[in-house]
Amino acid sequence: MSDPRQEFDVCVIGSGAAGGVMAKELCEGGAKVIMLEAGPKVDPSQFLSHKWPYELPYRGLRGEKQAPFHQVSTAIRYENSDQIGVSEVRVVGGRTLHWNAVALRYAARDFRQWSVDGIEEDWPLTYEELAPYYERIEQLIGVCGSDDHLEILPAGKHYLPPIPWRCSEHILHRAAVKMGIPVINVRKAILTVPYDNRPPCHYCGHCMDGCDVSAVFTTPDCLLPKAEITGNFTLRPNTIARELLVDREGLVRAVSVVDRLTKKEEEVKAKLFAVCCATTESARLLLNSQSPQYPSGLANSNGVVGRYLHGHLNDGMDAYLKDFAGVKPFNQDGATDHVYVPRYNHLAGKKDYAGGWGFQVNYASYMFPNQAWRIKGYGAAYKAYVRRVQPGYLMLGTFGKVVARPENRITTDPGHLDEYGTPVPVVHFRFGENDFALWRDSIRSLSEIGANLNAEVFLDFGQAPTGFASHEVGTVRMGKNPKTSVLNGFCQSRDVKNLFVTDGSCFTTSSEKNPTLTIMALSLRAADYIKQQRRRGEL
Repeated sequence: MSDPRQEFDVCVIGSGAAGGVMAKELCEGGAKVIMLEAGPKVDPSQFLSHKWPYELPYRGLRGEKQAPFHQVSTAIRYENSDQIGVSEVRVVGGRTLHWNAVALRYAARDFRQWSVDGIEEDWPLTYEELAPYYERIEQLIGVCGSDDHLEILPAGKHYLPPIPWRCSEHILHRAAVKMGIPVINVRKAILTVPYDNRPPCHYCGHCMDGCDVSAVFTTPDCLLPKAEITGNFTLRPNTIARELLVDREGLVRAVSVVDRLTKKEEEVKAKLFAVCCATTESARLLLNSQSPQYPSGLANSNGVVGRYLHGHLNDGMDAYLKDFAGVKPFNQDGATDHVYVPRYNHLAGKKDYAGGWGFQVNYASYMFPNQAWRIKGYGAAYKAYVRRVQPGYLMLGTFGKVVARPENRITTDPGHLDEYGTPVPVVHFRFGENDFALWRDSIRSLSEIGANLNAEVFLDFGQAPTGFASHEVGTVRMGKNPKTSVLNGFCQSRDVKNLFVTDGSCFTTSSEKNPTLTIMALSLRAADYIKQQRRRGEL
C-alpha cells in the first residue's frame, strides 16, 4: 500500500500491454511510477490450462479455464446494439494473460484511410514514423515469424524462427495457393527458442488459457519485472479507478480509487496520468470524471470521448479434411495459430467497399473437441464420428475491418451504478453498410476456400456479422482534426496536457490486423515523448 500523502511522477492506470510498456519505459527513464490495477495478481499455479474438459465443473462449456482472468465483473449494458461484445478483464496483466499473441503490424495504407479509400480519417502519424517502435517492441517481447515481402503486412528484421506447420495447414496452403490466396507463417509473441531468460513454447495448445512458463508474452512476466528492478515502480492491484480529479488549472491532480476488497476510498496523486484501461473502461473513466471545468467528462470539450467505437467483425468456417478421417489420432495441439491468411481482397481490383479481412487458422485449443459442436447425433455412433474426424479438423476465423463512425459509442448511466458506486458503461453499436458489404464478400471467399478443400465443410453464417473478438478500439481517438479527436499524435489529450491515453481507445481507425502490437508501439512512442518532455521541464 502506498503512502496516501506520496505524490508520484506518473500514475499508470491499467496493467495490460499499454500499461506495461508505459510503466517499464518511464521507470527506466527515471520516473517514479505507480501502476493501478482493478483486479488481483494471478499466480501461474491458478491457471487451469492443462485441465481436461471432463475435469471441469461444466466440462469446459462455461469458460472455466478463463475464470481466473475475470475476477471482477462490471455491469455492462448494450442498448440498440448488434451482436457484439466488449471485454472486461481485471487482473494484473489484463488481456495479455489470455491473448492468442498474434502480433501484426499495420500497413502504411492502414494509417491513411481517407487518402487511400476516401473514408474515415487519416491518422496523425504515418507507418514510417511508427516503424522503429514496432521494431523495438518486437525485439522486446519476442515475436516469431518471417518476412513474406507483403506490402499489406510489413515485416520486422528480428523475428524468432517460425512455428512448424500442421498437416492440415499444409493442405490449406496447397488449396489456397491455387486460388491466389497467401498462407504464411503466423507472427506471434510466442517463443520458439529461449529468449530474454524465458523458455520456448512446449506446444501444449493453451495459449489463451494462461501460459505457466512465460513462453507467451505477458506484462507480468516480461515488462513489470524490468520496471521493478529500477526501484522506481509501485504496483497496486485490487485498486479500482473511479474518477480523475483536476486542479484549478484543469490539470489532473489525482485519481479517486476504491479498494476492491475493503471498499476503502482514497486518492492517488501524481504529476502525470497514463490511462491504459482498454477501450470501454478508458472512455468510462473519462466520462465519469466530471467537474466544473469539464462538465461533460475529462478531455471531452468536443464531445468525442466514447464515440467511434469499433473493432473486428467476425465469422468463420469449420472443415474436416477427408484425407485424415479415420486415421489414428495424433497430437496436433501446437501453439494454436501456426499460419495466417493475410488480407488479399485488394489484389482482385476495386471493390464496392473499403477495407479487408484476414483469416486466423486453428486458433483454438484442440483439447476441447470443437467438432462435437457441429456433428448431429447421440450415443455410441455420435462419439465414434467425433473421434473419426478429429485428426482432420481445420478452422478458419474471419477478422475484418469495421468502419469508425461517431454514432457507435460508449456512454455511462448515472442512474445505474456498479457495486463501487460508479456509473456503468453502456454500449451502442450498429454495423454500417460498408461493414455488411465487406462481411458478405469475406464469407463468399471463405465458402470458395471450403469448396476447394477435400473436406466436409460447415458454413453456418448468420444474417449479419458479429464482433469484436476483444479487439475493440477507438473511443478516445487521436487525430489531426481537433473537432473529431481527443488526442494528438503522441496520445496526449489536447484539453489536459498531463493526461495520456495509449490503449486501443486511441486508434483513429482500425484494419483487419490484430491491434495489440500497434497498441504497444504507440505506447512506446508516447513514453519516449513523455521522457523528452520531462527532460525539457514541459511535463
